[in-house]
Parts: sequence; C-alpha cells; structure tokens
Amino acid sequence: MIKLEDVYYTYGTGYAVEGVSLEIKEGELVAFVGHNGSGKTTIAKLMAGIIKPTKGSVFVDELDTKNSKPLNVIRKVGIVFQNPDYQLFESTVLEEVMFALKNMGYEKEKAKEMAMRALDRFGLLSYAQRPPLSLSGGEKKRLTFAIVYAWEPKYIIFDEPTVGQDRKNLQNLSFLINELIKNGKSVIITSHDIEFLWQFNPLTYVIEKGKVVWRGYMKELFTQTDFRMYNLTEPQLSLISKKLGLKQPALSVKELSEVIKGVGSI
Repeated sequence: MIKLEDVYYTYGTGYAVEGVSLEIKEGELVAFVGHNGSGKTTIAKLMAGIIKPTKGSVFVDELDTKNSKPLNVIRKVGIVFQNPDYQLFESTVLEEVMFALKNMGYEKEKAKEMAMRALDRFGLLSYAQRPPLSLSGGEKKRLTFAIVYAWEPKYIIFDEPTVGQDRKNLQNLSFLINELIKNGKSVIITSHDIEFLWQFNPLTYVIEKGKVVWRGYMKELFTQTDFRMYNLTEPQLSLISKKLGLKQPALSVKELSEVIKGVGSI
C-alpha cells in the first residue's frame, strides 16, 4: 500500500501539495486528474520517493520515504515521466534499460536478460544498439515503459502518458494498463485526458491547487457531482449515455451498442 498522511510540499513559494491524505492499495487502478499545475505530478514524485514531503509522511509498504534510500523506494515504485527525453541518457537502448537494473544489484548478464525481455515486450528488440535519442517520439515513450517494466515494480506511475500519442499507441497503452492490473500491479495515472481514462473507470482523485477536492470512481464524477466547477471535460460516452436516458453511463462503445440493441443493461 502507498499511503500519504497529511502531506505538504513546497517549492519555496507556497504549497504545491497541501494536506493530502490517501491510500493506494495493491492491484488498484488510480487516476489523479486536474488542470496543468494542479499538483498531480508533484504527488506522483512524492509517491515515488523522488522528493520528500515538507510536512507529513509518505509510506510505500513498510518504507517511510523520508527515512529510506531512494533506491529502496524505486525498487517498489516505478515512474514514467511525460517527457521521455528527461529519462534517456545512455549511449544505447539496451544500456538504457540495463542502467537501473545494474544499480539495483543485478549481475550484468541477468540485467541484460531482463532488459532484452522488456525490449521484446515493447517491440524494441531490433533497436537495442541504437542511441535512445535517435528514436521517434513514440519509440522513446515505449522505451521509457520498457525501462520501468524491466524490474517489475509493485507500483507503476504513468505521468501524462497520453500526451503526443497517436491512436495505435493509445490502444497499446490500454493493453499495457490492463496487463499490469491483471498481473496484480498497482497502476497510478496522472492525466487531464478524461476521454482516455474513462474506459477504465478508475478510482479518481481530482486535484486543485495541491488539494484533493473530490474522490470516487470516475463515472460517479459525471453523475453525482457538479464536475464543471473542476474545469473537467465530460467524456463523449457519458454525454451520449445521458442523452439516451441510461441509469448508468456506458464505459465503452461496445457496452453502449449492446444496450442500444437491447442485449445488455445499464
């Protein structure tokens, strides 16, 4: 479990995170939504142990991030940042994936084996000897997924993963998220892309000015609250479901079509 207890964080001029308390359980899919600058990424960095709270505590299982070595937290929490270029610095794609594994104590051959498996999973095996920065934007994004996937952390954070992704890559991202959840991983997504998140109906935290202003499952956000006060755009399937008078919104086109055909019920 990842647990935040009355957490505050400041960059020097006011609080970027203010009084946040929450729990993320094993195998759970959680989304943090809100406009740019709301504090979503700062919360992600706190959970990953990259930064430590100014006040309050962050626990990753038995580890208090304030008193733990960053590497011990990273073993449990992997984070994929929005901009791949911030994570890439090695001379080859293979060495990029092996870097964290070797730092975690894996022998070179074992690290190579794990790295090759991860590259294969993301269709990058043929790029193993290429310089990472020579890859396309989509390939770089897949490489950052592979880097984290390689050491199989218990908790995986995706920071704005849909930015700059085409339809095919978004579909592959959906497959990856479902695969991770099926394998018992906790997946945490920071995003303003409600349209993409809608299909998963994740446990959702709306963040504004560093505070949690709403918590619940996503489909409840657009049925039980005045979501407009949070400057969020309602997903198309939610809008269509309302116009059709459905009691509960459809989470997929397939689900909606079955209801229209009279096969299913919502």
